[in-house]
Amino acid sequence: MNENSPIAARYRLDPDWAWLTSPASVALDGAFTFVHRMSATDVFRAFDIDPGSARLMTAEQALGDPVLRTASFDEGPQWIRVAESGDWTVAVEYSQQKTHVDGVASHLARDTEVVFVAANEGEPAVINYLSHGEYVFALECGAPYDTRGGRRPRLFDEEMSEAGLFDFIPIMPIGDCVVAMMAILGRHLGFSLTPETVNGPLPTAYRMHLYTPPNPPLRVNPQAGAEAEQSPKPPPSSPA
Repeated sequence: MNENSPIAARYRLDPDWAWLTSPASVALDGAFTFVHRMSATDVFRAFDIDPGSARLMTAEQALGDPVLRTASFDEGPQWIRVAESGDWTVAVEYSQQKTHVDGVASHLARDTEVVFVAANEGEPAVINYLSHGEYVFALECGAPYDTRGGRRPRLFDEEMSEAGLFDFIPIMPIGDCVVAMMAILGRHLGFSLTPETVNGPLPTAYRMHLYTPPNPPLRVNPQAGAEAEQSPKPPPSSPA
């Protein structure tokens, strides 16, 4: 479907997500990570940040903070703000993409669902959907070719076609693609986010050290334990 059709426009101008392309948004220069049914405390920990150090700050206060404002993509404080929206918790990164670069999203998605969008200004925006250890779907918004990936790359084909996301000449603007894709994912998975939430007071914290991935969970085989309990024990040794 042509991206200029009325149906496609409904995706690109979706009222719940159009704000992502506003100057105040970080969708095109930073990252949003949506995590299903996980506390803000656990999200901070997944980013290797002490949740006890978090302070309530608005976006304006955080971006003007004398420490946080020294952060760059790789250097300085690595920081996030964490919001809660229904059953989803959202980590917001400004000019950083640790969810993608450090693989934080993969660790978060071991036992739940995770969606993230990450972009640098002028480069394609990366959108991933992960679920319970599975790399389900991926897309690069702004690429001049088909970038669908993951275990189920055709999962959203019907809606993507309606939104004009398969029309590569001319290339859909990155922001329009991000809005359309987040509208599609939000409807399928049941998450949303408002600019008032993102810009309002949120717990904000940082770390100065390099990211340390969490230890892999200990895998216990309950069947092995049951077999051990059922195996015959050797008879007691006879007294000398």
